[in-house]
Amino acid sequence: MASGDAVVIKTYIAVDGTNQRQVDQITLTGAQTIPVVRIPSCTVAYNGKFRVTITQTSGTTLKAFPYTFIVQIMEVI
Repeated sequence: MASGDAVVIKTYIAVDGTNQRQVDQITLTGAQTIPVVRIPSCTVAYNGKFRVTITQTSGTTLKAFPYTFIVQIMEVI
């Protein structure tokens, strides 16, 4: 990101089979000193749905945001 850029990152979690609710939101503006954003971990059911969106709200050039997810499958007790 550069000076004048702004993005909003939102996370959602399923509350039932089809509906999701927003659980977190962060707004970043300008150049970042640390170029990594860590989304807090969420524990969801095996068939649960977790979604992250990023929306660029200002800036002269549309940015591409590379990403990766690390999934940890927990043991069923």
